[in-house]
Amino acid sequence: MASDFAFEIGAADIAVIACGAAGRPLRLNGDRIGAFADMVERAATDAAVAGVVVAIDDVGLDLDWLAATTARADGSRELAAAVKRLNAALVRIETSAKPFVAAIAGPALGLGAEIALACGARLMARHSRATIGLADVKLGLPPMAGGAIRLARLIGTPAARPFLVGGQATTAAQALNNGLVDELVTPGGLHAAAIRRAADGVPARQSRPVEAATSRSAGAVDEHQPARGAIDSTLADVDADVDADPDAGVDAPAHADGDVAANADADVTIGRALHRAGERFVDVAGGSVARAMVRTLGLGVARANALARRPAAAPQRSFRKIGVLGAGLMGSGIAWVCASAGLDVVLVDVSEAAAQRGLARLRDQEDAAIAAGRADAEASRAALARIAPTDRYEALHDVDLVVEAVFEDRAVKAEATRRAEAAIGAGVVLATNTSTLPIHGLAAASARPAQFIGLHFFSPVPRMPLLEIIRGAATSDATLATSMDFAQAIAKTPIVVNDARGFYTTRVVMAYQAEAFDMLAQGIAAAAVEAAGVATGMPIAPLALSDAVALDLIHQINVQARNDLGDRYRQSPGYELVGRMVETGGRTGKKTGRGFYDYDAAGGKQLWPGLGELVAHAPVEASREDLRDRLLAVQALETARALEEGVIVDPSEADLGAILGWGFAPWTGGPLSYIDGQGVARFVARCDELQRRYGGERLRPTASLRRIAAAGGSVYGTDWAPAAARDS
Repeated sequence: MASDFAFEIGAADIAVIACGAAGRPLRLNGDRIGAFADMVERAATDAAVAGVVVAIDDVGLDLDWLAATTARADGSRELAAAVKRLNAALVRIETSAKPFVAAIAGPALGLGAEIALACGARLMARHSRATIGLADVKLGLPPMAGGAIRLARLIGTPAARPFLVGGQATTAAQALNNGLVDELVTPGGLHAAAIRRAADGVPARQSRPVEAATSRSAGAVDEHQPARGAIDSTLADVDADVDADPDAGVDAPAHADGDVAANADADVTIGRALHRAGERFVDVAGGSVARAMVRTLGLGVARANALARRPAAAPQRSFRKIGVLGAGLMGSGIAWVCASAGLDVVLVDVSEAAAQRGLARLRDQEDAAIAAGRADAEASRAALARIAPTDRYEALHDVDLVVEAVFEDRAVKAEATRRAEAAIGAGVVLATNTSTLPIHGLAAASARPAQFIGLHFFSPVPRMPLLEIIRGAATSDATLATSMDFAQAIAKTPIVVNDARGFYTTRVVMAYQAEAFDMLAQGIAAAAVEAAGVATGMPIAPLALSDAVALDLIHQINVQARNDLGDRYRQSPGYELVGRMVETGGRTGKKTGRGFYDYDAAGGKQLWPGLGELVAHAPVEASREDLRDRLLAVQALETARALEEGVIVDPSEADLGAILGWGFAPWTGGPLSYIDGQGVARFVARCDELQRRYGGERLRPTASLRRIAAAGGSVYGTDWAPAAARDS
């Protein structure tokens, strides 16, 4: 597929291999890997070529190809052949007598980063589009073609390991500071600078000492993630300085440029290590964890970002200026992501001083990010300049969309809605940022409910990728489409849900927390509850999460539900316990230093010793396995209920919303993939067992799951016809 690449010989006899371009991402599969390898070989052997620039812009792995290949019984052979071919091409780059220089103009994530690391020098554009990282671990995959080996040899194992197990994409400034790239260049000058570097020749690579691979600088490895185990094994191979035949398992083309070790220290060879790393990639990619994560976090996220569920008849909307009501933590965060996306923002609060405080908070955050190398100073200044703080609703007269993010109170939100609608244009959508209040109730304050919708952002807004779009009963298709266009404009991944109490994400998170509260009420030690939370593979245990959310807010939501539901409300023992902590003990969470944990001024914490005194009866005996399975099961069951009720209608969106929204155990692929992964019948039987042992309606399987189990089916294989969401 040579058309996916460009090859030309230009100034100073430097060949340029162009891989990807802005707006034209390149996703490597078996055929494209072969085409890339052919171009590398052509550049290495053509006598007219003095050096090579590999231009990288949005290059990564073709996940559709990977998913289709690993689904076939014989797919491992095709995948292994592709890995072998790519390894040979990268070894050819490393061992060529001609200098190879990477010019990184845009995202170089996963395979893009691996190609760049094989080059003798890396230049990167100094702008926000250019990022680099071995990001495939977030899809449950280790580096495909020796990226872990090359990064460890470049910057040392302890420094490399956080990048490898975290998979974070680093900015240009971070990449330079951490030694991943050699030089930053203005975007317009990148091409010429890379050619000059190749023409001047690349100095011999100076590998840093490879320190003990047993370092755990990135924290404990998740036992559920085979990719991280594969990375550790590969780093151990590097540390062992494998001394086998340097070309073992790496069928590099015959050439006179030296062996596989020529690019590195003479006493360290990497051929066998590359071969083993490739075998591990094939094994992990074909496993259930990687396949589930690729389906949800790769293909599912791509489908959501492409707005697959957008109403097709609605015209595409673009945005120039956004209004944000409320300059608190959420409102200022929303303003920032809009401004960072190049949009002008009118930030409205009750007073000019309050609005200015919101902007000042953003300025302080950006100053800290710039000092730490996480942000570009010029880009930050430009974004801040696009935010106009004010107390005048009249300033909203020419905005294209309004996001209301005021205090979570119906009356306060109603007043903000009325004042905003009096100022904005007739066709402007008004979106409310709320995590619990039903949209149909908030829309009652609107004079144009068809243009009213819920946009649930997650905190901290700049870092959280998910946007939960909640469609009210009166919300039009055009308003939904506009909201999805807005999500795309500010680089958020949208899921679409129907109106109901707690919508989708909040109700499932609350089930997770409520089950932990009930465990405490049953006399189970708080330390055991938290250990079970860690054992699920979720990023934060339930009691610590509840403290971070704030116990008084959780209690307030519970009281509001009791008032709204009346006779239908059922108080759980766990919520009763939380109510006593808040009302009589003043334990409101992390913000006051007193919740399930006691917090000290230095940021340390320990579980509150007084928790045990709140339970009068003898504790219930429970194994760690039971506690872990309870915490996972209640989330999966609540997700299944939301699907059954029509609150969310797409299993893929439910799974990606769970992982991106509240960190549901990524290794499962999401709560519905978790059910299918073990088989619906087995999952139902396990829930029945837990429900008999510990009680509680949360652990009771839904009618739909029982039908699917009886038929031997799967959640993903079931036709979930859209249904009207139930009113609260």
